[in-house]
Amino acid sequence: MIIEAHRGVECDFPQNTMVSFMAAKRMGYSMVELDTKFTSDDRCVILHDRTINRTARTEDGSKLIADMPIIELTLEEARLYDYGVWKSERFKGEAIPLLEEALGFAIEQDITLKFDNVWQSHTEKQRNILFDAVESIGALEYVGFTCNSAEWAKVLIKRFPKMQVHYDGDISEPALGKISDIVPRDQLTIWLRYHNERTSWAKTPAADGALCDMAHRFGKVGLWLLTTEEELEDARSWNVDIIETDGSIRPGGTN
Repeated sequence: MIIEAHRGVECDFPQNTMVSFMAAKRMGYSMVELDTKFTSDDRCVILHDRTINRTARTEDGSKLIADMPIIELTLEEARLYDYGVWKSERFKGEAIPLLEEALGFAIEQDITLKFDNVWQSHTEKQRNILFDAVESIGALEYVGFTCNSAEWAKVLIKRFPKMQVHYDGDISEPALGKISDIVPRDQLTIWLRYHNERTSWAKTPAADGALCDMAHRFGKVGLWLLTTEEELEDARSWNVDIIETDGSIRPGGTN
């Protein structure tokens, strides 16, 4: 079973930062999930939210008062802020990562990145910047992209025929049949949600053994977002291929 770190080891480290990704590698995670956003000068950065307010702080550690969408900031402006100290003083000085830094990390450390389906909301120009970077840096074998429809799966496979595709859309049999007609079985992971507090907002059905068995007919199965050993035991009993955790579950019991 592959264990993936959600936004890095976000339970103990500032999410979507290089220090969080490096912790995932050090602790033995095989994959890291991350999110992309764009600045006003078309630089692709790693950030979950529409704004920088939740995870950015001023030089003196103060919260930002005004709403600050990342798309309205240049990279230089975005990097005036600290993205680590909100989590702990020991992470003070952590910068917002560039896409190229994350891709270079994946290649150097031989770890897989799974990009969240937020790439679907990027403009065509922005998507091309993202895809071009993956291609030009030579990171294709180290990345996978998540999509939530057959139409977006077609976009991925057209550009990257060998791409690992992670699907988190409608999980009915007809919908999975459409996806499997586009994405070869060995390139497809179908993501199901484990019903807990972290996933209660999602509208997709909660996973159980029968749903996992059905999804396995079309590809590998991923389960998100696990936080306890009891949930991990369910994943094992359902023969899940990948689990996503916030860092509460550690590979091999590492610290």
